[in-house]
Amino acid sequence: MKIKFTILILMIGFITNQSKAQQDPQFTQFMNNKLFYNPGFAGSTAGKICVNGTFRTQWVGYGGGNAFTNDASGVTPGTPVARGSAPTTQNFGIHGNIGRFGIGLNIWQDQLGFTSTLAPTISLAYIHPFDNGAKLAGGIGVGIIQNSMDGKKLEPFTPNDPKIPTGTVTGFSPNVDFGLYYTLPQLSIFNDVYFGVSSLHLNSPLVILVEDGKTGEFKLQSQRHYYAMAGATYQQVIPNLDLNPNVIYKSDGTKHNFDFNCLAVYDQKIIGGLTYRTPQEFCVLAGYNFPLGANSLNLMYSYDLITSDIISYSQGSHEITLKYCFGFKFDPKPPKPFFPIKTPRML
Repeated sequence: MKIKFTILILMIGFITNQSKAQQDPQFTQFMNNKLFYNPGFAGSTAGKICVNGTFRTQWVGYGGGNAFTNDASGVTPGTPVARGSAPTTQNFGIHGNIGRFGIGLNIWQDQLGFTSTLAPTISLAYIHPFDNGAKLAGGIGVGIIQNSMDGKKLEPFTPNDPKIPTGTVTGFSPNVDFGLYYTLPQLSIFNDVYFGVSSLHLNSPLVILVEDGKTGEFKLQSQRHYYAMAGATYQQVIPNLDLNPNVIYKSDGTKHNFDFNCLAVYDQKIIGGLTYRTPQEFCVLAGYNFPLGANSLNLMYSYDLITSDIISYSQGSHEITLKYCFGFKFDPKPPKPFFPIKTPRML
């Protein structure tokens, strides 16, 4: 497998003035980042406010630093050219409910090559309860997608090419998401069952990056993405051991893949698990639930094993998530008497 430099792809984009499709980042711990995938998830933990943060670094050791061009690059052979960095992603989410309404805020930032993306989204969901304890929520997410590119690291074929930016260029576009999220207390031998379907970037946001005084522009368009996820808990498989299977389907309309995951939780504290991602990738997970009474704190780490040809250049992918859920408890004050008591005779 030959390394293809991001710089060449970006320069081609400027010269041809065509839009480039942008794909969402992926998370191995998708079960801990449901608000990222589905705005209908907002407020699903009734009576609790949940906060989670995820940091992911993908293909460690791949990209970054400088490379030296060859005869086929169009630049003088041996010229050092900056290589774009491998993907690094940060995700933050917070959500809760007010009655039947769920509200959430999700912010993710992604660095890939010489481009970066920032996407804050506010989600609002309506939660409809059923007599059997099930709940169906429909949610909409509204936000923006901001893209930036560091033009200082680009090496044009032609010096002082007016189509190539020499500084950092930034643009943004509004974004709309939609999702349905269904929960059921029990289904056969499983508890805490959930199903979710969603579509992100319904309006296919188009971000145009252009620098003042330049004649070229670079277009980044977010593809509409489709997701479906499901999971449940199988309690007490053996004493003190629960199983938590999860699956997610991901598609941009052209490519399709699945993540099949199973977590084992011992004594409701110690977590271990495996994930298989199509077409051929394996991930290991480990975590711990900290006992905090009515609240909960969860720390989880995952490592993606590389089985493709990129293994020659990378040491794998790392991901860590911290999630905290808490509730508020108010002790109401006793009501004041309508007539103030001024003398013991009133008793």
